[in-house]
Amino acid sequence: MDKEAIGRRLRELRGVFRTQGEVADATGIDRSKLSRYENGGAVPTDADKIALAKYYGMTVGELFFG
Repeated sequence: MDKEAIGRRLRELRGVFRTQGEVADATGIDRSKLSRYENGGAVPTDADKIALAKYYGMTVGELFFG
């Protein structure tokens, strides 16, 4: 998955009912870094991939490669 596809996927999962701040607080990822991920400006680190997958109740494979 490229940066833009990852960003779309993360925005889709967050939806309209959660803020970036809520996801950032729950995962321990800095909100500005999460914003870069969602906007296709950066690829999540392995640690951030794991944190996001846990937050969304998925495996890393399901979240980023499924």
